[in-house]
Amino acid sequence: MTATCLRVAGQTTSFWRMRQISTLILLFTLAMIAGAAAEPTKFLTSTPLSTRGSQIVDAKGTSVRIVSVGMWPDNGADHKMELIAEAGFNTVRLDWSNRSIDKLSELDRIIAGAGRAHLKVILDDHSNEAGAPGPWKPCYAQQVNGLWYDSGGASDDTDGCHNRGTVTDAKFIQDWQTVARHFLSNDTVIGYDLWNEPSGYPGMSTWEAGDRNPTHNIRWMCERAGNAVLAIDPNKLIVCEGPMNGQRSLADPKTPAPWGDLSLVKKYPVQLSVPNKLVYSVHDYPTEIAGYKPDSGPEKVAQMNKVWGYLVRDHIAPVWIGEMGANMTTEDHRRWAKTLIAYANGELGAAGGPTFDDGEQGIGIDWWFAGFAAYSNPTGIFDDTGHLNPVQRATYTRFLGR
Repeated sequence: MTATCLRVAGQTTSFWRMRQISTLILLFTLAMIAGAAAEPTKFLTSTPLSTRGSQIVDAKGTSVRIVSVGMWPDNGADHKMELIAEAGFNTVRLDWSNRSIDKLSELDRIIAGAGRAHLKVILDDHSNEAGAPGPWKPCYAQQVNGLWYDSGGASDDTDGCHNRGTVTDAKFIQDWQTVARHFLSNDTVIGYDLWNEPSGYPGMSTWEAGDRNPTHNIRWMCERAGNAVLAIDPNKLIVCEGPMNGQRSLADPKTPAPWGDLSLVKKYPVQLSVPNKLVYSVHDYPTEIAGYKPDSGPEKVAQMNKVWGYLVRDHIAPVWIGEMGANMTTEDHRRWAKTLIAYANGELGAAGGPTFDDGEQGIGIDWWFAGFAAYSNPTGIFDDTGHLNPVQRATYTRFLGR
């Protein structure tokens, strides 16, 4: 009797011990699953990248999503590449200017740091004269003359901010050729954003067929500059932004295009010499930053559908939201983000937005910016202690996957 009781007791003890072990295994598994869900978006390890319909694909043909953070060379964030990767980004959009074309070696250190953190880089020509002597001017953020050059042609020989123009259309193309040669063998650099935020107001950039109106035609510039780059390096993505116009779009005077006008792309596409290397791009910020309403809700969705979203929805070409961001401290910020997240992740098909099948990725984004500046709006992904800002992080991580 006693022996029997001891045997049963031993079995009971073993049962509870096994149950405890099973519970620990289950909890560990759940923790791993939760951890996997929070891991950074897949690093872009299989390059070069190309396009297929509305998707960007890696060298194996797998759809990937470019989720990047913006950076300029001297913003002090280049030593935080590991934190940037930890935040969930897989790419850095790194600014340069034509005035600094002889200083490309200064970008090498930043790009090398990105590579060590398994991040890729898209280089963006952000302005002609950034770094010109004198105080900060708005042309450093968006060239006020609305064009991609500031000397000769349709320019008044300034960038619109009274900086003397030094970059002709021909030099602009030559500078991109210089960049392409410099980074020809660099696998960390995956693409080139040809020109930041052209403007589409009267006298500025247009989107026209062929070589029509060449001193204004940003589509023709993208074609010429893109082909000049691809003749040197056929492996890089070419990013072309539509001209911004908060009053009207070219295809529909009643529909504005403050994010970038791609409404005529289906009719007049950029035609590159190397197929499947073209990505179109728009920028998007809430009203507080961009000054445009509406910045959320059904009316904005309808506008995006007409101006650029149709390219993704109809599988014509990928579109990358090449700049966006907010401090996420107001209700307006939250409404703006909610609309854009749902749109980029394919949740607004019923409203005419894009949707994505299994194996496809949502629309990629670039969050502004990798740093901290109290005077800036937004202030950046870090706080004043150098740590990742948790409020912003809770928003941009929602773009990491569908």
